[in-house]
Amino acid sequence: MAKNQTVLEGNVASRDTLRTTPGGVATLHLTLIHQSTQREANAEVAVEVEMNAVAFGELAVEMNGVKAGDSISIKGFLSRKNRFSPMPILHITQFKFS
Repeated sequence: MAKNQTVLEGNVASRDTLRTTPGGVATLHLTLIHQSTQREANAEVAVEVEMNAVAFGELAVEMNGVKAGDSISIKGFLSRKNRFSPMPILHITQFKFS
């Protein structure tokens, strides 16, 4: 199996309310803003990225306490937003407050 793993730390910019899918699975969407300095080609590069993310099931319920402005670290995998959009979204498999 090919690797698809992402770890990202940042601040929660926004979050939706906890919802359920038509199949009854809890889901929570949020946007994370990451800012850092990374080393690339022997230079320091300022990095800023805004990433949409989603959690499902028990993890979504557990993350319901997360609010805008919170600093968190998330781990998960990238997938397309939906079958009609090639835009990426980070599917959260683990999180912790940082």
